[in-house]
Amino acid sequence: MTRTALMLTLAVVLPTLLAGCNRTAGVGIEATCAQWRAISWSQHDTPETIDGVKGNNARRKAWCE
Repeated sequence: MTRTALMLTLAVVLPTLLAGCNRTAGVGIEATCAQWRAISWSQHDTPETIDGVKGNNARRKAWCE
């Protein structure tokens, strides 16, 4: 591959790769957060289940609030 072809390939591919890292707000996020409610646990749940519920609620808070 010639130097020019390599530079052209990098010029096309690099911005595409970097754009994949962006988190863009939009209708999809709003619709998801409108339906993604916090959940609770029961006194009968195992510690592992409670940890999972807490993790889910933390992800929802970080994503939606």
